[in-house]
Parts: sequence; C-alpha cells; structure tokens
Amino acid sequence: MQDDDKPVLDEIINGNISKYEIIINKYQARIISLCFRYTKSYPDAEEVAQEAFLKAYNSLNKFRFESKFYSWLHRIAINCSLNYINSKEKTKEKETISENSGLTEHKGVASVETPYNAYNMQIMAEKIESVYNSLPEDLKLVIKLRDIDDLSYDEISKVTKLPTGTIKSKLHRAREILTRALEKYTEDE
Repeated sequence: MQDDDKPVLDEIINGNISKYEIIINKYQARIISLCFRYTKSYPDAEEVAQEAFLKAYNSLNKFRFESKFYSWLHRIAINCSLNYINSKEKTKEKETISENSGLTEHKGVASVETPYNAYNMQIMAEKIESVYNSLPEDLKLVIKLRDIDDLSYDEISKVTKLPTGTIKSKLHRAREILTRALEKYTEDE
C-alpha cells in the first residue's frame, strides 16, 4: 500500500525527530476533530489528540506500513479517546460514590450529553459546514478528496489533473481557513 507519509516517517524513524512536526501539522485538525466526537469537549479533545500523537511517535518503530499511517493514527486516537472516556467515567463514578455514600447520581458533569452540549455541537458543525461551503470550489474539492474520501495525493492528482505540489498547497490553504474558523468559534464561546 502506497503511503505518502512514508518518506517523512522513515526520516523520523532514522533519528530526524524534528520531522514529526510535519506529521502533527498535517493531521492535527483531523485528529482533534475525531477526539472531539468522543470527548465532547475541545480542551479534552486536544489533550487526547496530544496523547495519540505521542503514542504514535513512541510506537513508530512498530508501524509496518501495511496500512496508511493516518489509518493507524486514527485507530490510536480512537483508542486514546475511549480510554480517556472510560477513565473519566470511573473517576466520576468514584467521586459520586464517595460524595453521596453509595448513590450513583451524577452532579455537574460537563461531558454528559445534555441539550446544551448537543446544541453547541450542532452550532459548531453548522459553522464548519458553512465555512466549508464558502470555500472556493477547488479548495472544497481537495478537502473532500483528501480529508473525507481519504485519497492519497497521487490519487487526487489523477482525479483533478493537478500536480501534487499544487494539491498540497490548496489543501494547506483550505485547512488553514477551516482551522481559523474553528479557533474563532471556540474563542467566541
């Protein structure tokens, strides 16, 4: 399986650890977004994403390139998210039991699915969709092909008939626009 991250990953494995920043910059928004779906909290999602990147880095020598690196990182992020949720639930359960002498009532739990949290998620999803829809068609297309359809740069090049460098440039610009919009949304909160 062709993985366009392999050259950078090979450099990292061979000791050029500063190259890992390229991997983080490339996938950070996607991994935080993935973790957010589980944690329902942006600060928690950032924390879990950081843990996922760290675990992936520490296990790079075990990655066998039998799948795309992003698929492997995606799985690590999901596992970290689930572990985080489970540990948080256990902590809340212990706190609740000790506070209430055996009662299992949950008070003041921010990550519980409440109408308020669901409403905020809906607003953020609408904001992201709005920004995505306002992107120029060429930027929307590369985001869709790379981040939604998970095509490689070579596959996108064949579909769009654009050079790989142009695709990377357009993708970077589109992700910057989406990231700024997301940061602005979280600052407004």
